Amino acid sequence: MKDRLLTLALAVGALAACYLFLFPKPVAPNPALSLPVTTDSGPHGYLAAWRWLKTSQLPVSVLRNRYDRLTDPGLAARASGNVLLSTMPYQLPASSKEAAPLNAWIDRGNTLVVMAALDDTPDWAASGGKSMEDTLNRVMRLKLVALPEPTATANAARSPAADATPPKSAQAPTLRERVLRLVEQTSAVKSLRLAPSGDHPLMNGVASIAAYSELPADRWAATPTDAGALLGIAGLEPDGDAAIWLKRQGNGQLLVIGVASAFSNRAIGEADNARFLANIIAWCRAPDGTVIFDDAHQGAVGYYDPKAFFADPRLHRTLAWILALWFVFVLGAQTLRVQDSRWRPVDVTAFVGASGDFFAGLLAPSAAADRLLSNFFNSLRRRLGLPEDGAPVWEWLAAQAGISAHELAESRRQHTKAAAGQRVDLVRLQNLLSRMQGAIQ
Repeated sequence: MKDRLLTLALAVGALAACYLFLFPKPVAPNPALSLPVTTDSGPHGYLAAWRWLKTSQLPVSVLRNRYDRLTDPGLAARASGNVLLSTMPYQLPASSKEAAPLNAWIDRGNTLVVMAALDDTPDWAASGGKSMEDTLNRVMRLKLVALPEPTATANAARSPAADATPPKSAQAPTLRERVLRLVEQTSAVKSLRLAPSGDHPLMNGVASIAAYSELPADRWAATPTDAGALLGIAGLEPDGDAAIWLKRQGNGQLLVIGVASAFSNRAIGEADNARFLANIIAWCRAPDGTVIFDDAHQGAVGYYDPKAFFADPRLHRTLAWILALWFVFVLGAQTLRVQDSRWRPVDVTAFVGASGDFFAGLLAPSAAADRLLSNFFNSLRRRLGLPEDGAPVWEWLAAQAGISAHELAESRRQHTKAAAGQRVDLVRLQNLLSRMQGAIQ
């Protein structure tokens, strides 16, 4: 029992080591979380915008690959005059190899519209802030700078008594008040409003743009990292800080919207959001251009995705069955204790006997007798300096005083029978030759 428990512990340790060092650790997406893709009917999805554009008889397609596939013929009918709608932060981060194809696509005369979760923070974008900043800087040549939080300053005259004893509302909040404020901020969906900063074709008929944020968000300013000029065309109410930026790039343009929820299912019908989307498509799209939704960088890809593969529950069930069968094999079928060997070494006599039995089963008695006699005569011929060809030396044996006439006659008779292929008593012949060998010496 102790051996089996030790084997089980070692097997579990081996599996843990393999999992730790060899396998990636993907985080399976939350199926209840709404994502900004065209197939999502939840509050953050783009299914409503997708259906609206389709019913308006506009050419619409979905990007399910990296940006280096933007020029595929099946994605758009022409190389320029297209509009790409992309939402950040990305669930599938953009690689460094995507920057050049994307910027070349814009320079060719296309428009990239980025809905970035800067001034709002949907629940699906809670952990993507740093990667979003890096992508905007590296791929889209924009640098983000966090703005300081607005602080209220009281300029009204106060009495000396009031200065000496500040009211309770002006005192620093306690830890409990801070926690309650954070819970209040994160438990309710906050409504945001963006308003035009001036006259621009994109803002025709747009009085305000609605956005929603489940989590607290900072305020950001954007500056270009290249020679391009950046125009702020709308700001966040009530402070008026720019939240929508337009940047010319080559023959195309980059439009960055500082909220990710403006065209979502929840907000597309609010305020003038639909009018704003219609203005973007009318002003940026060529007559036969295509509106492209970027679903790929939100995880809805059409190619092999290792993260999706390792997050597939079917893979987990298959591995569980394999491991279960392996444990059964290790703990059941394997021999856990070394058995005592039944092999015992034999002495020389037994080895010679076993060898004799082996050859006796393979050689005819007459052949064995012929070999015994040949070896006997060759030993005598070696002594006499004669060729060792196994030929008898009867005359020399007859002259030996130690060999009787009976032994000599018996040896002749055995030699004749062996030469004729007749059966010979090998034990009797071996004893006869041994006695004659001893008498000669």
